[in-house]
Amino acid sequence: MRGYQRQYLRHLYILFSFSLLFMQGCARPALQTYPASELQIATALEAFARYQEISTAACSCCLDAEADGALSVSGWFSDHTEKVSGFLQAMKPGYLKFIVINPLGQPLFVFLTDGSMFTSLNILKEKAYSGSVHSDTYRKFAPPGFEPGFSYYWLTGRVRPGEIQVQGVMSDREGEKFWLQIKHADASTESMVLFDPGELVISRSILRDEQGRHVVDILYAEHQVVLPGNEPCRIPRRITVSSNADDVKVELRLHSFLDEVRFSADDFQIEIPDNFEQLLVK
Repeated sequence: MRGYQRQYLRHLYILFSFSLLFMQGCARPALQTYPASELQIATALEAFARYQEISTAACSCCLDAEADGALSVSGWFSDHTEKVSGFLQAMKPGYLKFIVINPLGQPLFVFLTDGSMFTSLNILKEKAYSGSVHSDTYRKFAPPGFEPGFSYYWLTGRVRPGEIQVQGVMSDREGEKFWLQIKHADASTESMVLFDPGELVISRSILRDEQGRHVVDILYAEHQVVLPGNEPCRIPRRITVSSNADDVKVELRLHSFLDEVRFSADDFQIEIPDNFEQLLVK
């Protein structure tokens, strides 16, 4: 069980890295797009520009919440679902801290990253792992195109900073949301983003490789206003992530958000106890 839990925690960070999915046994929703009129395209792009302004000016730099995660693994002979609970903290652009606790509130596992290096502590086994997010071992489990340096944006359902080009605008079936085909100037991948111009939130983000294959599919739902004001900032409370295979599905639910959170880089460092075995991941 402990070995399976370690596998779960690895998937929980890296697939999302956070990250999550559909109910066990269900197929991934197909990407359905429909032509949009010139007026719809103009309206969607205007709303998206406003969304970006709000994300930059009104949304906080940091996130502090309680988190409940569930991993479902489906196979030919058996299906498994494992659950963990804990505390999640994050800061722009790629700082993350996730502490898994037992029912008594005692820490079982700690994961930290600054978007460049990571450290994880297995409290039960008294082992600490550290290394680069660009190491062969780490990249082996990360989906193609995933950028650890922008983990905060993946977690909060926002478009990461950088020069972007909206290469296409298409409508969904109901004509209320729009698929935006987004390409970052410094990336080989592209994203298909389902944007809600009424709520000014992203409902779904699909990362595609150069061949157009889906490598990561993230659903964002149950958005909550965390910073009320004239231009409120909304954060998804439910995040569902899948890779290009449907056998591993993860769901992350956030709740009990703290307001006006401020962190520094020091908050994402940890002193490893002397009695822990320290292992370098290459």
